[in-house]
Amino acid sequence: MTTFSFSRWCPVFLSVLLMPATGMAMTCKTQGSGETVIRADLSSSVAIPATLPDGSVVWRSERLNAAIECAREASGPAEDVVLYLNPENVQIGEGIRAGLTLNGIDYLQSNGRIPTQQVLPACTEGMGNVAACPRVSFNLPFSVFIQKYGPTPPSGSASDLLDYRMFQVDSGNGMSPVPDNNLNYVINNLMGLRFVACDAELRVLPETVDFGTVPIKNVRVGEVATFQRFALATSRTCDSPFSLNARFTPVSGTLAGDVLVPVSNESIGIRVTHAPAHQPIRFNEPFHIIDLLDGMYSGTADFNAELVWQTNTPTPGPFAAEVFVDLFYK
Repeated sequence: MTTFSFSRWCPVFLSVLLMPATGMAMTCKTQGSGETVIRADLSSSVAIPATLPDGSVVWRSERLNAAIECAREASGPAEDVVLYLNPENVQIGEGIRAGLTLNGIDYLQSNGRIPTQQVLPACTEGMGNVAACPRVSFNLPFSVFIQKYGPTPPSGSASDLLDYRMFQVDSGNGMSPVPDNNLNYVINNLMGLRFVACDAELRVLPETVDFGTVPIKNVRVGEVATFQRFALATSRTCDSPFSLNARFTPVSGTLAGDVLVPVSNESIGIRVTHAPAHQPIRFNEPFHIIDLLDGMYSGTADFNAELVWQTNTPTPGPFAAEVFVDLFYK
């Protein structure tokens, strides 16, 4: 992980006892569509440098905020809604482990359950009127990731799984045995995970993008006040070929679409674009930077850091923002 910065100057306990102890079951699905599976597809091979330290994240899913609704299948007392990790209790592979980020907290256990802080209310309706029981609807903000962890397998293949059920949303009283009855998050194509002999060195040139003094003139919201070039330079020392994706993650500032607005001066925003095509790069999302294939051991990707006016009446003064640069191997 590499850091660089932009800077310079710019303008019921009793009720439970009275209810039946049987029939405690729920079904949880996506709101509206009623889906029971959310899939993350690795889509292509993911290279894992054998030289990376244990705990390095080699793949991360997109950040999701799943809208979920849980309903009763029978009357009964209130039930907690939980996530059951690795519900099939299978080994994901060798030299890797999976994790879950929920509400900003990383969970690394290979199984067990994690609370969602949601509760399906109690209900006393008869079996013929279960549909009248109250439901619980909520959003589940999460992403999942794969880390390098443990000895590298001699074969170089990290997993032989086509699909891996990362978690199931279900009742805290136990998982439903009925297939497709509750929402599952599934990672596809883990057979594409492979180990390579080395990692890539990354340099940001320059490490600090300095815009200098920016004149306050011809100001219009959304217009580019000025820009500076910078580059990501990468190299490898082994013969293992791989491609590289990168991701810019803000350390400070607030995001407004594809613009990072410094907290110290909200008059201006910073947008990163590919230098040749001026195509905006979205923060927090991976993008392709270079292919280090056979016979190619180094390369450079060029970018523009653009200053974009956020107001027609800017306030003079300094600003600064900082971002992480992460590398992902393919």
